Formats: sequence, C-alpha cells, structure tokens
Amino acid sequence: MSNRDLDLLLQTLAIDSTWGRERELAEFIADQLRQWGADEVGLVESMPGRPSVGARIKGTGGGRSLILNGHLDTYEVSGDWDTDPFAPYIADGKIYGSGIADMKAATTASLAVMRRVLESGTRPRGDLVFQGVSCHFEGGVGTRSLIDAGFTADAAVCGEPTDNTIGAVHRGAAYLEVTTYGKQAHTAGKHLGLNAIETMEPILAALRELEGTLPYEPHPELPGGPILNIGTIRGGTKHNQVPDRCTISLDLRLLPSQDPYAVRQQVIAMIDKLSADDPRIRATVEFSPHWLSGPRLPYEIGTEEPIARTVADAVRTAGGDPVFRGIQFWTDMVPLKQAGIDAVNIGPGTPPYNWANEWVETSKYLEIVEIYAAAAHAWCA
Repeated sequence: MSNRDLDLLLQTLAIDSTWGRERELAEFIADQLRQWGADEVGLVESMPGRPSVGARIKGTGGGRSLILNGHLDTYEVSGDWDTDPFAPYIADGKIYGSGIADMKAATTASLAVMRRVLESGTRPRGDLVFQGVSCHFEGGVGTRSLIDAGFTADAAVCGEPTDNTIGAVHRGAAYLEVTTYGKQAHTAGKHLGLNAIETMEPILAALRELEGTLPYEPHPELPGGPILNIGTIRGGTKHNQVPDRCTISLDLRLLPSQDPYAVRQQVIAMIDKLSADDPRIRATVEFSPHWLSGPRLPYEIGTEEPIARTVADAVRTAGGDPVFRGIQFWTDMVPLKQAGIDAVNIGPGTPPYNWANEWVETSKYLEIVEIYAAAAHAWCA
C-alpha cells in the first residue's frame, strides 16, 4: 500500500466541507479525476451552491457496473477540538481530522480506487462510477441528483462508518413537527388566552410513553425497538405574552417493519385521544421539510444477493473475515434502491461517528481501500 492513499486522505481532510460548504471539496475531487484521466467527470448542483461530483471509468464492455458512493458533507465542528480540525495528522496508529469517520475516510478510499484503476492501464469490462455527494443530510439529495444526471450503475457500495463490517439492513426515520395552537394574550389578561406551551405538556408526556408502545417486529440485526427523541421546542414571543404556538421536532428511528407514514398516523391518533379528554389541546403533526426533501425509509437487502456476496469476498481478499451487522442510522442505500440499484455499506469509523478529535484507525482506512479495490475488480471484471 502506497503512502499516496494516506496523502490523498490528508488532502481531503484539510478542505472544510461542513454541511452546506461542499463546493471546494467537490471541485478538488473533480480536478483530480480529470487529471487522472476519468472518461466522464461532472459537477451536479444538488442544491443551489452545493455541487456533487460524479465520475465514470468506462469499461471495455460486457461487464457489470458498480458505484462507489460517499458523501462530502460533514457535521458542524465541535468547539472541543485540541487542534485545528482542518489540519489533519497521523499519530499512534490513527488519522485525525474533522469528518474523517463520517465519512471522508471512505469517500477518499473510493477516490483512491478510481486513481488506482485509471493508472493501472487496464480497464475492467464494466463501468466503475464514483459518486461524491453533497446534501446527504437532506435525505440523499446528492445521490438522487447524480443518478438523475446519469451517474448510475448495476450495484453500489456505500461507505458510512461501520468499522469495516458489512451493512445490509438499517433503520429508517420519521422527522415530525408537532404544533399546538393556543390564543395570544398579555400576562395581565392571561385568563383571556390559551398557553400553547402548556397544552404541549401532556403531548410530551404521551410521546415518552409512545416510544415503548409503537408496534414493530424485532429484527435480529437491529436490537431494541423504535427510538424517539424530542429534539427541539419553540414557543412564544416574549415573557409577558401568552404563547399562541408551540412546536416540537421529533426524530423517530424505526425498524424495517415500520412505515414512517403509518407512524405519523399513530402520533396523530395519540393526540386525538388527548384532545378528546381535553378540548383545549389542538395540534397538527407534519413531516418536517428536512424529511420531505428525502424520505428516510428503512433498508434491507439479503446477504446472499450478488453485491453482498461480492463485498464479503472482497473482505476475504483483503485479509479479513466478513461480518454482516445491522446499521442503526440511515444511509444513501435508500435512494440507490429507489433507483433500482442494490447496495451494501462498508466503511471505517466507529461510534459516536462525529466528535472532537475525530479519528479513524490508519489500518482500517488502508484496509477499506483494498476492500473497495477487490470489490470493483471482482464485480466489474
């Protein structure tokens, strides 16, 4: 393994691609791919000012095509870093840099494989496609836009952080906004108003109970039931005004047996029951615009499907033992599946996925380069 693969990772880590600022990294990757001789390179505006980059190495014909998919956008940087988060470095067997686990290590590994194939002088029979996507956190908007632009293939490998285990199933999510409606009044005339924060209180209590009663079928690779988090609460305008609105945001992480649309109806039914006992409670339940931009559906593919077997064999080729393990979070395998593209996920990085002094083990990064290379060679040959 050449140190060039590590150098490439240090270069991508030095570029700030925090959520919404993906352009510089997308342009850097596109320039590299053009210099290496990719047959097709394109920047696609997934959202205004937020390009994704797609590239294609054309095969000689008659082989299966493969996508290597990774997102460019990273979470906001913690203020607790001990060093500059965009001055990456290697120490004690680890590579440090903002967004390395989620998920610049895997995205750069895919890029390194593209370079390896282009410099080898030998083309596979099938196309090899790189998708470096922006707007992942909007529900796979970048992946959808690259597919629409023609950067598609027969199967795909995503690289979200799973400690180089293979993910063939993951949770979905429902992002809901619950709004209660009251009547504004001055504190001095409180009896003439209706406090929407106060009518939200029984809903908050009922939601905590609902987390443990939502129906689901257990999944052996996804332990536990649905997870409900009350993420934000907004209400009122001033201390001396009775608030006429209160809105909370919910993140419900669901099992493959659960449908986000059905879960929304279950939340509505719960509130309707509360309203029947207390007519002051008036509320609406809607999917957040952030969810609607790319619905976070659950995902599952059989571990005996061709792409799953190919990646398992690639892990063996790289010297490891393939392990299939469920993923607790959402991935771009969903928009790929919606386009008819089977996918599995494997990438370096461990929980909590993004944190101060974020790192990935150097050996796991070097291993994933070899796994992606072996998978591309076997699938596209």
